Amino acid sequence: MENHSLEIQDNNKNNNKMNKFKIIASNIFIGIMGVIIIGMLIMLFQSKQTQGPPSIAGHQMYIVLSGSMSPTFKTGSIIFVKEANPEDIKVNDIITYTGNDGGSATTHRVVGIHNEGTILFQTRGDANNMDDPLPVPAKNVVGVVKYSIPLVGYVFSFARTKEGFLLLMIVPGAIIIVTQLFNLFKYIKEAKES
Repeated sequence: MENHSLEIQDNNKNNNKMNKFKIIASNIFIGIMGVIIIGMLIMLFQSKQTQGPPSIAGHQMYIVLSGSMSPTFKTGSIIFVKEANPEDIKVNDIITYTGNDGGSATTHRVVGIHNEGTILFQTRGDANNMDDPLPVPAKNVVGVVKYSIPLVGYVFSFARTKEGFLLLMIVPGAIIIVTQLFNLFKYIKEAKES
């Protein structure tokens, strides 16, 4: 009889440990989801307000839309671009630049530098076998690529759509709220019973 009682106590201890682990794991997951949702919301609102790319800690974020820099950056990657002094840019640096009309941004590798009064950068995509036709004037350079995260750009692109906003922001937010309310009611019930 005593052995049976010890087995029940051991099982209760194991169940309590497992329940505590589940609670801690779910709280960590919910916390991470909350941070991601808040971060994405901030970046979406920031890019809407400035009509430009969002930025984090002085790095502008761009989504890679073409395969011209493959395999260095695959389509759908996010790159982080830091503003740079044109004199500090070297051959093999990867730069992001705009066209002369200030339109869309391109990210390619510097393969040559010409300095004849003004600095011009000869660029080429890693997947291309020819240099870009026109050198890039220093005034068009946004900055140098410092970091990249593969595939996350697809999520950000999708989040900019109405459907994506609903699916990636509202639904997880609602799940977090419902989960926390469930936990709150569970703790209140346990407190009343004890």
